[in-house]
Amino acid sequence: MMEKMAEKIIKEEVRVSRRGLLIGAGKVAAGAAVIAAGGLSLPPEAEARHPWPYKKLDVGKVARIAYENWYKDYCCYATASAILVPLQEEVGAPYTSFPVISTRWGHGGVVGWGTLCGTLTGIGIATGLIAGKDGEKILNDVIFWYTQTNLPIYTPGKPKTTIKNVSRSDSPLCHISVGRWMKKEGVQFFTPQRKERCARLSADVAVYAVNLLNAWADGKYVPLHGSQAKTHNRPAQNNCTDCHSG
Repeated sequence: MMEKMAEKIIKEEVRVSRRGLLIGAGKVAAGAAVIAAGGLSLPPEAEARHPWPYKKLDVGKVARIAYENWYKDYCCYATASAILVPLQEEVGAPYTSFPVISTRWGHGGVVGWGTLCGTLTGIGIATGLIAGKDGEKILNDVIFWYTQTNLPIYTPGKPKTTIKNVSRSDSPLCHISVGRWMKKEGVQFFTPQRKERCARLSADVAVYAVNLLNAWADGKYVPLHGSQAKTHNRPAQNNCTDCHSG
Protein backbone atom coordinates (compact mmCIF):
# COMPACT_ATOMS: atom_id res chain seq x y z
CA MET A 1 0.00 0.00 0.00
CA MET A 2 2.72 2.44 1.01
CA GLU A 3 4.76 1.54 -2.11
CA LYS A 4 1.79 2.35 -4.39
CA MET A 5 1.23 5.72 -2.64
CA ALA A 6 4.91 6.59 -3.00
CA GLU A 7 4.84 5.63 -6.69
CA LYS A 8 1.76 7.81 -7.23
CA ILE A 9 3.40 10.82 -5.52
CA ILE A 10 6.55 10.43 -7.63
CA LYS A 11 4.53 10.26 -10.85
CA GLU A 12 2.56 13.36 -9.85
CA GLU A 13 5.76 15.31 -9.10
CA VAL A 14 7.22 14.30 -12.45
CA ARG A 15 4.03 15.40 -14.21
CA VAL A 16 4.02 18.80 -12.44
CA SER A 17 7.72 19.32 -13.07
CA ARG A 18 7.32 18.43 -16.74
CA ARG A 19 4.40 20.83 -17.05
CA GLY A 20 6.44 23.62 -15.44
CA LEU A 21 9.31 22.90 -17.78
CA LEU A 22 7.06 23.10 -20.81
CA ILE A 23 5.54 26.38 -19.62
CA GLY A 24 9.01 27.77 -19.00
CA ALA A 25 10.16 26.65 -22.42
CA GLY A 26 7.12 28.32 -23.95
CA LYS A 27 7.99 31.60 -22.25
CA VAL A 28 11.58 31.41 -23.49
CA ALA A 29 10.36 30.69 -27.02
CA ALA A 30 7.95 33.62 -26.86
CA GLY A 31 10.73 35.90 -25.65
CA ALA A 32 13.01 34.69 -28.42
CA ALA A 33 10.27 35.39 -30.96
CA VAL A 34 9.95 38.99 -29.71
CA ILE A 35 13.71 39.52 -29.92
CA ALA A 36 13.84 37.92 -33.36
CA ALA A 37 11.07 40.24 -34.49
CA GLY A 38 13.35 43.19 -33.83
CA GLY A 39 13.11 44.36 -30.24
CA LEU A 40 12.45 43.76 -26.58
CA SER A 41 8.99 43.83 -25.02
CA LEU A 42 8.77 47.08 -23.04
CA PRO A 43 6.27 48.22 -20.42
CA PRO A 44 3.26 49.97 -21.99
CA GLU A 45 4.31 53.39 -20.65
CA ALA A 46 7.73 53.01 -22.31
CA GLU A 47 6.06 52.55 -25.68
CA ALA A 48 4.50 56.02 -25.61
CA ARG A 49 5.07 58.18 -28.65
CA HIS A 50 8.46 59.83 -28.71
CA PRO A 51 9.36 62.51 -27.68
CA TRP A 52 8.01 62.25 -24.18
CA PRO A 53 5.77 64.89 -22.54
CA TYR A 54 7.56 67.68 -20.71
CA LYS A 55 6.52 69.81 -17.78
CA LYS A 56 8.51 72.94 -16.97
CA LEU A 57 10.92 72.39 -14.08
CA ASP A 58 12.12 74.52 -11.19
CA VAL A 59 15.79 75.33 -11.78
CA GLY A 60 16.55 75.58 -8.06
CA LYS A 61 15.40 72.00 -7.51
CA VAL A 62 17.27 70.87 -10.61
CA ALA A 63 20.51 72.43 -9.34
CA ARG A 64 20.21 70.78 -5.92
CA ILE A 65 19.57 67.35 -7.40
CA ALA A 66 22.50 67.63 -9.81
CA TYR A 67 24.90 68.73 -7.08
CA GLU A 68 23.91 66.04 -4.60
CA ASN A 69 23.69 63.28 -7.19
CA TRP A 70 27.18 63.97 -8.47
CA TYR A 71 28.42 62.71 -5.10
CA LYS A 72 26.33 59.54 -5.56
CA ASP A 73 27.17 58.50 -9.14
CA TYR A 74 29.06 61.35 -10.81
CA CYS A 75 28.53 63.78 -13.66
CA CYS A 76 26.46 62.03 -16.33
CA TYR A 77 24.04 60.61 -13.77
CA ALA A 78 23.96 64.00 -12.00
CA THR A 79 22.66 65.99 -14.97
CA ALA A 80 20.40 63.25 -16.35
CA SER A 81 18.80 62.64 -12.97
CA ALA A 82 18.42 66.36 -12.27
CA ILE A 83 16.00 66.52 -15.20
CA LEU A 84 14.49 63.03 -15.38
CA VAL A 85 13.83 62.41 -11.68
CA PRO A 86 11.64 65.54 -11.29
CA LEU A 87 9.79 64.49 -14.45
CA GLN A 88 9.24 61.04 -12.96
CA GLU A 89 7.62 62.82 -10.01
CA GLU A 90 5.71 65.49 -11.95
CA VAL A 91 4.71 63.61 -15.12
CA GLY A 92 5.03 59.94 -14.18
CA ALA A 93 4.92 57.55 -17.15
CA PRO A 94 6.79 57.12 -19.41
CA TYR A 95 9.65 58.62 -17.37
CA THR A 96 9.06 56.13 -14.56
CA SER A 97 10.01 53.34 -16.97
CA PHE A 98 13.50 54.78 -17.53
CA PRO A 99 16.24 53.49 -15.17
CA VAL A 100 18.17 56.73 -14.63
CA ILE A 101 21.04 54.92 -12.90
CA SER A 102 21.83 53.36 -16.29
CA THR A 103 23.43 56.70 -17.27
CA ARG A 104 26.27 56.29 -14.77
CA TRP A 105 28.68 55.05 -17.47
CA GLY A 106 29.18 58.61 -18.76
CA HIS A 107 31.32 59.66 -15.79
CA GLY A 108 34.81 61.02 -16.44
CA GLY A 109 34.24 61.44 -20.15
CA VAL A 110 32.84 57.87 -20.48
CA VAL A 111 34.13 55.56 -17.74
CA GLY A 112 37.19 57.73 -17.19
CA TRP A 113 38.39 58.04 -20.80
CA GLY A 114 38.25 61.84 -20.74
CA THR A 115 36.15 62.31 -23.89
CA LEU A 116 32.89 64.31 -23.88
CA CYS A 117 32.22 65.73 -20.41
CA GLY A 118 29.71 63.50 -18.67
CA THR A 119 27.50 66.46 -17.79
CA LEU A 120 26.90 66.99 -21.52
CA THR A 121 26.26 63.31 -22.15
CA GLY A 122 23.61 63.33 -19.42
CA ILE A 123 21.95 66.38 -20.94
CA GLY A 124 21.93 64.71 -24.36
CA ILE A 125 20.13 61.67 -22.96
CA ALA A 126 17.50 63.84 -21.28
CA THR A 127 16.91 66.27 -24.15
CA GLY A 128 16.71 63.39 -26.61
CA LEU A 129 13.86 61.84 -24.64
CA ILE A 130 12.10 65.16 -24.11
CA ALA A 131 12.52 67.11 -27.33
CA GLY A 132 13.56 64.68 -30.06
CA LYS A 133 15.33 66.49 -32.89
CA ASP A 134 14.90 69.79 -31.09
CA GLY A 135 16.83 68.16 -28.28
CA GLU A 136 19.90 68.09 -30.54
CA LYS A 137 19.64 71.85 -31.04
CA ILE A 138 19.32 72.38 -27.30
CA LEU A 139 22.30 70.12 -26.60
CA ASN A 140 24.33 71.97 -29.25
CA ASP A 141 23.64 75.25 -27.45
CA VAL A 142 24.49 73.73 -24.06
CA ILE A 143 27.83 72.46 -25.35
CA PHE A 144 28.73 75.84 -26.87
CA TRP A 145 27.81 77.63 -23.63
CA TYR A 146 29.84 75.11 -21.61
CA THR A 147 32.97 75.82 -23.65
CA GLN A 148 32.65 79.61 -23.44
CA THR A 149 31.66 80.14 -19.80
CA ASN A 150 33.76 80.47 -16.66
CA LEU A 151 32.58 77.60 -14.49
CA PRO A 152 31.49 76.63 -11.91
CA ILE A 153 28.95 79.31 -11.04
CA TYR A 154 26.67 77.43 -8.63
CA THR A 155 27.27 77.72 -4.90
CA PRO A 156 25.40 75.07 -2.86
CA GLY A 157 23.77 75.92 0.44
CA LYS A 158 25.95 73.39 2.23
CA PRO A 159 29.09 72.80 0.15
CA LYS A 160 31.16 69.70 0.80
CA THR A 161 34.32 71.80 0.61
CA THR A 162 35.49 75.18 -0.67
CA ILE A 163 37.08 75.99 -4.03
CA LYS A 164 38.73 79.20 -5.18
CA ASN A 165 38.72 79.32 -8.96
CA VAL A 166 36.59 79.20 -12.07
CA SER A 167 37.88 78.45 -15.56
CA ARG A 168 36.80 78.54 -19.18
CA SER A 169 37.33 75.17 -20.83
CA ASP A 170 37.31 76.20 -24.52
CA SER A 171 36.51 72.53 -25.08
CA PRO A 172 33.71 70.03 -24.38
CA LEU A 173 36.29 67.34 -23.59
CA CYS A 174 36.50 66.17 -19.99
CA HIS A 175 40.29 65.90 -19.75
CA ILE A 176 40.83 69.43 -21.05
CA SER A 177 38.00 71.01 -19.07
CA VAL A 178 38.92 69.48 -15.74
CA GLY A 179 42.66 69.64 -16.41
CA ARG A 180 42.55 73.38 -17.10
CA TRP A 181 40.63 73.98 -13.87
CA MET A 182 42.95 71.74 -11.81
CA LYS A 183 45.99 73.65 -13.05
CA LYS A 184 44.40 76.94 -12.05
CA GLU A 185 43.30 75.63 -8.65
CA GLY A 186 46.61 73.86 -8.06
CA VAL A 187 45.10 70.49 -7.16
CA GLN A 188 45.20 66.90 -8.44
CA PHE A 189 42.31 64.84 -9.78
CA PHE A 190 41.50 62.71 -6.73
CA THR A 191 41.01 65.61 -4.33
CA PRO A 192 37.94 67.01 -2.53
CA GLN A 193 38.34 70.31 -4.40
CA ARG A 194 38.19 68.72 -7.85
CA LYS A 195 35.16 66.67 -6.84
CA GLU A 196 33.42 69.79 -5.59
CA ARG A 197 34.19 71.60 -8.82
CA CYS A 198 32.59 68.87 -10.91
CA ALA A 199 29.55 68.65 -8.64
CA ARG A 200 28.94 72.39 -8.91
CA LEU A 201 29.56 72.36 -12.66
CA SER A 202 26.95 69.59 -12.98
CA ALA A 203 24.40 71.88 -11.37
CA ASP A 204 25.34 74.71 -13.74
CA VAL A 205 24.96 72.56 -16.86
CA ALA A 206 21.64 71.09 -15.73
CA VAL A 207 20.24 74.55 -14.93
CA TYR A 208 21.28 76.00 -18.28
CA ALA A 209 19.73 73.07 -20.12
CA VAL A 210 16.46 73.33 -18.18
CA ASN A 211 16.25 77.06 -18.92
CA LEU A 212 16.40 76.19 -22.62
CA LEU A 213 13.88 73.35 -22.20
CA ASN A 214 11.49 75.64 -20.35
CA ALA A 215 11.76 78.22 -23.15
CA TRP A 216 11.18 75.41 -25.66
CA ALA A 217 8.04 74.34 -23.75
CA ASP A 218 6.76 77.92 -24.02
CA GLY A 219 7.48 78.00 -27.75
CA LYS A 220 10.14 80.67 -27.20
CA TYR A 221 13.32 78.70 -27.77
CA VAL A 222 15.52 79.91 -30.63
CA PRO A 223 18.77 78.01 -31.30
CA LEU A 224 21.81 80.18 -30.65
CA HIS A 225 24.69 78.18 -32.11
CA GLY A 226 25.08 76.85 -35.64
CA SER A 227 26.21 73.51 -36.98
CA GLN A 228 29.73 72.46 -36.04
CA ALA A 229 30.04 70.29 -39.16
CA LYS A 230 29.02 73.16 -41.47
CA THR A 231 31.36 75.58 -39.71
CA HIS A 232 34.42 73.33 -39.95
CA ASN A 233 33.42 71.19 -42.95
CA ARG A 234 33.81 68.16 -40.68
CA PRO A 235 32.69 67.10 -37.19
CA ALA A 236 34.93 69.13 -34.89
CA GLN A 237 35.17 71.23 -31.78
CA ASN A 238 36.18 74.89 -31.96
CA ASN A 239 39.54 74.55 -30.23
CA CYS A 240 41.73 71.79 -31.67
CA THR A 241 45.18 73.08 -30.74
CA ASP A 242 45.09 71.80 -27.16
CA CYS A 243 45.51 68.27 -28.51
CA HIS A 244 46.59 68.85 -32.13
CA SER A 245 49.09 71.72 -32.04
CA GLY A 246 51.16 71.83 -35.21
